[in-house]
Formats: sequence, structure tokens, C-alpha cells
Amino acid sequence: MDIRRATLLLGIGLFAALLLSVVAALGIGAVPLAPAELLRVLTGHPTDTTLSTILWQLRLPRVLLALLVGGALGMTGAAFQGLLRNPLTDPYVVGVSSGAAVGAALAYLLGWHLKGYGVGVPLLAFGSGLSVLSLVIALARVNGQLHTASFLLMGVAISASLWGIVTLLLLLAGEDMARVLYWLLGGLLNADWQRVVGVTPLMVLGGIALLTQARGLNLYAIDEEIALHLGVPVERLKWTVLLAGALMTAAAVAVAGIIGFVGWLVPHLLRRLAGGDHRLLLPLSALGGGLLLLWADTIARTLTRPAELPVGVITALIGTPLFLWVLRQSRQAMV
Repeated sequence: MDIRRATLLLGIGLFAALLLSVVAALGIGAVPLAPAELLRVLTGHPTDTTLSTILWQLRLPRVLLALLVGGALGMTGAAFQGLLRNPLTDPYVVGVSSGAAVGAALAYLLGWHLKGYGVGVPLLAFGSGLSVLSLVIALARVNGQLHTASFLLMGVAISASLWGIVTLLLLLAGEDMARVLYWLLGGLLNADWQRVVGVTPLMVLGGIALLTQARGLNLYAIDEEIALHLGVPVERLKWTVLLAGALMTAAAVAVAGIIGFVGWLVPHLLRRLAGGDHRLLLPLSALGGGLLLLWADTIARTLTRPAELPVGVITALIGTPLFLWVLRQSRQAMV
């Protein structure tokens, strides 16, 4: 079968699975909603007003936030893997997650989660995440040019040091330690319309910026010199991908905490299935990331009901065996 036709079928399949999963996720919970009842609530004719509250105020914003965060991590992971030419790269490699973790932990320590409807935590997490990115970029610039290899090393080094600060803040958090830990493990428990509205413009703008660089990423993934000779503005490509991806990642971490493996696993598997054309891989990764996180969150909120697991635990349980399998396959290919 032609690769483009296979990729088209894969995209249609992912989109259909996503629509069906949204319906299923909206109906699953402590109060189940059958499809017929779900339709009545959506059209404004519920048999019980409580069901309307459950859907519109609890489940729908949570489902939408899962799609936004998962889609952002999946798309960013695909772009970073292409830019850094490393199939094991994920969105957190640039240091945004560790910077956001410091900001969130500090916000809890200062009691900001009790003020202004709790927006202090995501705002400080977002700001500190972008601040760390600015530091990594400044350190990775040589003669006005951004070297991706140095960028990767700087991000890893600064992330490692910042996690030491996070550990210190955890020890100082006292009774707020559980809240900080839950945030560090990732979760959508606090999903609401305010967070959905707040991150949607950032996700959309970042996603559009990445899509505009898809052709350049295809050429850059082959060789930087070839891309330059074929008219790709390489430096602008690097800056656009890194800044747009970091913006989306910082927004995702600010509202959902640190959710591992989605940004690595989804684009890595789709790259194997659909090839390395970023014009197709980026939107497919957004669909796949949203689908994975939606089901991971659905499992997290229902598996141990009434208690709720951090969604990062579910993605780790899914991603770790696959990560080890990929490493084993890579080692076998090198022998």
C-alpha cells in the first residue's frame, strides 16, 4: 500500500477513535451517562439537572484539557525529535518541566494556591518554565547561533540541578507536600473552564507555528547543510520550533503538572508507522497524544474510585515497558 494512503487511513482511524473516546470518556464515571442521556444533556434537555452539572462543569472541561495537553505534548515531542535528530527526545528535555516544577512548588510554599482561585500555581509554573528556557537558550548560543547539541546538554544539566531545588522545596512544603507531589506526578483533577480557556490560545498558536516549520524540519532532519543550501532559514527554524514547543509544554505543565512518556511515546511510534514527513507526523502526533492522555486520565479517575490516581502514574506504567523495548531493539540493531 502507498505510504501516503496508509498514513491517510491512519489519520482517519485516529480521528474516529478520538471522537468515540470523547463520547466514552464523557459517559464513564461515578455517575454513568448513557449515550442517549449524554445527547439529552448536550442538547439542553437533561432528565436531571445534576447530570447537566456533572457533564458541563466536571467532565467536559477535563476531557478538553486532556486533549489539549496530550495533543501539545505529542506534537512538541515530534518536532523536538526531528530538530534534535533523536528519537528518544521528549518535550521536557529543554528544562521547561523542571523550571515549572520549581515554580509550582514555590507557589504552594507561598500559599498561592489559596488565593485568586488557585491561578497562582499555574502562572508561576508557566513563568518559571519559560525563564529556564531563556537561560538554556542563552547558554547554548555560540557566536549568535543556536547549537542544538549544546542546547540539549544544557537542558539536561540545568534540569538535574533544578530537581535538587524541587526536592528542597518538597521538604519545606509541610502539609502541602501531598499537593506538590500530586502536581509533580501530573493530573487533571483541577480541570475547569478557566484552565481550558487559558491554555487554548497558547496551544493553538504554538501548534500553528510548528506546522509552518514542517517542510523545513523534513530537510533539516536529513542534514543541516542540505537544508541551508535548499533555502531553509535554519536559525529561524530552530528558534521557532524550540520557542513554540516550549510555550506549549510550559502551558501543559502549568495546568496538568508533569506527565511523562506522552511526548516521547506517541511521536516515536507514529514515526515508525507513518514515516518522518513532519507535515503528516505533527498533526498525527497531536491526535495520538490527545487520545493517549484522554484514556490515561479516564483510567486514572476510575480505576481506584473514589480515590484518584495521578495520570502520570498511568502513562509511566504504559510507557516504561515500551521504552525498554525500544532501547532493546536499538541495541540489537547496532550489533
